[in-house]
Amino acid sequence: MGTGLLIRDTDRTGEPFEVRTYSPADRPALAAMYADFEPKRGAQGLPPADAAGIARWLDRVLVRGTHLVAIVNGQLRGHVMLVPMDAGVLELANFVHQSARERGIGTALNRIAVDAARSAGAQRVWLSVEPSNRAAIKSYERAGFRRVPGTPWTPELEMTIELSPREERSSAGAA
Repeated sequence: MGTGLLIRDTDRTGEPFEVRTYSPADRPALAAMYADFEPKRGAQGLPPADAAGIARWLDRVLVRGTHLVAIVNGQLRGHVMLVPMDAGVLELANFVHQSARERGIGTALNRIAVDAARSAGAQRVWLSVEPSNRAAIKSYERAGFRRVPGTPWTPELEMTIELSPREERSSAGAA
C-alpha cells in the first residue's frame, strides 16, 4: 500500500475492521460499495443513483482532499473524505455501507478523520447532515462535533469541530 494511515480496530460486535488511506487500487471496490449503497441519494443527493453518476462523482471528489476507507471482512464498507473549503477549514463527508452500520465503524471513521485533519494543520472541520439522520448525528457528536445554530427552515443540520494542536490539548488537560 505504500505510505499512509492504517488503523486496526474492532467494532461493537467484536468484528475486526481497518481504516486506511484510500489508494487508486480501491476505486473499483469503492464504486461497488456506492452502487450497492442504500439509501440512494439519501444524503443531500449522494451517492448518485447510477453507475455513471457514481463514476462522475468519484472523478470529482477523489482528486481533492484526504480520503480514508474502512475495510470490514475484506470488503470496502466505508469512505470518509476531508475536502478543503476555506483556509484551515475542511468539509467532512462520511458514507458507511448499510451492512456496517450501527457497529461504531462510522464513529471510528469520524474520529480518525478529525485526527487526520488536526495532523494536517486544519483549524476546523465542518459538515452538514440530514436532520432525520439521527444515527449519523449521534456519531458526529461522539466524535466531538457540535451543532451550529441555524434557522428552522434550514434543510440540513450543520455541525463543526474546532481543532487545536495536540500539544495544546494535552497540556490543557494537565492543568
